[in-house]
Amino acid sequence: MYCGEAYTVLDDKGRITMATQFRKVADVMSHAVWFMTRGFDGSLFLFPKERWDVIRGEAARRSAMDPEAVDFRRMFFGSVQEVRPDGQGRVPVPQHLREHAGIEKEAVLIGCEDHLELWSRDGWKKYQKSMESKYKDMGRELFSSPGSGESGSKN
Repeated sequence: MYCGEAYTVLDDKGRITMATQFRKVADVMSHAVWFMTRGFDGSLFLFPKERWDVIRGEAARRSAMDPEAVDFRRMFFGSVQEVRPDGQGRVPVPQHLREHAGIEKEAVLIGCEDHLELWSRDGWKKYQKSMESKYKDMGRELFSSPGSGESGSKN
């Protein structure tokens, strides 16, 4: 499982270094090939190949004639880049994706269980601040037991 956050810096060749904590998980899970694409809220998603294959299958269930599905596919699949960390754990970040995430130099790599997210440092801080007031409510909604009477509670 990928978890935690690690600060990194974009080098002069447009690469970030994957933190040791993430490289260790990737090695154990044999995640050598990653798919980087537009994320949500100004982030980039990095999916290991196995998870990417599942996502592709889920997306394929929607009709190619569904305008909403077409729009999503354009944004999501249209910006994807296959990346592989080198021996030092450096991962190239394509220019079009750096622009999407606003990454000029400082970045943060976030472990999100089955994938990673890459943010500009400022973007990550702003996102965290914007979500702080909702954090308790999100936890309650996610972890309240059905029938416990807690999901509707505002305590």
